[in-house]
Amino acid sequence: MGTAARGGRVRGFVVEHEDAVAGFAVVGPSRDDDAEPSTGELHAINLDPTHWHSGQGRPLLDHAVAALQERGYHEATLWVLGSNDRGRRFYARAGWSPDGRTRVETIADGTVELHEVRYRRTLTTATVV
Repeated sequence: MGTAARGGRVRGFVVEHEDAVAGFAVVGPSRDDDAEPSTGELHAINLDPTHWHSGQGRPLLDHAVAALQERGYHEATLWVLGSNDRGRRFYARAGWSPDGRTRVETIADGTVELHEVRYRRTLTTATVV
């Protein structure tokens, strides 16, 4: 497991709507065996479907990316189901792209296979000129 230049712990964030949790994101060091120490990971992000198209998802993703940048990571990855077209479009619009790595997770006592695709993006910090 890679560790960040600054802070290697997992952090979570929530977005609320009318005093209820509408979504969450979790970030931390990459869990991938091929990750450099400077690679962080968006471990999870989820927005209640009743809040899709409400303008809350992108700021939540942007906040998670900013948290990775603040912790010193230079790149970030995430895993998404290959069949999740909506999610893949969401990540692509935010600057993420597939990096060629895939995996199969088996759940439900080995009866269900989840085919996942890894997405990656470079994390940049603003430069004052």
